[in-house]
Amino acid sequence: MVNKSKLQKISLIVAAFAAIAVVAVFASVRSRLNLPQDAAGKNPEYIAETPKTWDVAFASSFGKNAPDFSVNDISGKAHKLSDYRGRNVVVIFWATWCPACNLEIPHLIELRNMFGQDKLAILSISNEEPEHLKHFAESKGINYTVTSLGDSPLPEPFGNVTSIPTSFFIDPEGKIKFAAVGLVPPADAKVIMNAN
Repeated sequence: MVNKSKLQKISLIVAAFAAIAVVAVFASVRSRLNLPQDAAGKNPEYIAETPKTWDVAFASSFGKNAPDFSVNDISGKAHKLSDYRGRNVVVIFWATWCPACNLEIPHLIELRNMFGQDKLAILSISNEEPEHLKHFAESKGINYTVTSLGDSPLPEPFGNVTSIPTSFFIDPEGKIKFAAVGLVPPADAKVIMNAN
């Protein structure tokens, strides 16, 4: 006859194995679920941890040809948007006095380092004086094109920018792919540029 103590031990062992089996089944099922993901392949739990630092802007311009314009960089060289056909272009409106714009500078430096000059052009446009921008760019180690708007009006939608930083992502064919107001981290920018 089996004593009571032995029966309790057997019951505990069976219960432990059952609990382990249930946990293993749920873990296996969860890993095979197609959880929704953002564009960077992160699941919603990651999204909830990471605050979004930008919003969509100028959505009515998406897919349309970017109107041409010309601005001068801090060395006086003219840059026409159409000269960059065949590569992605990021046009950023910013200012040296803007805290969010200053936070975005390391992101843009990293983005510049991620892609070769033949794959990506970055045109940052400020309405500040070229000499001031030149000193600022040197002090921050900026490795992308810094331009001064001067007195030249820009065509729409670029001329309608009222908040900074504002970024336009233009595809190699010269179409506006996306626009955002706020800080766009390099990982998000890379996803936007690689999207069809």
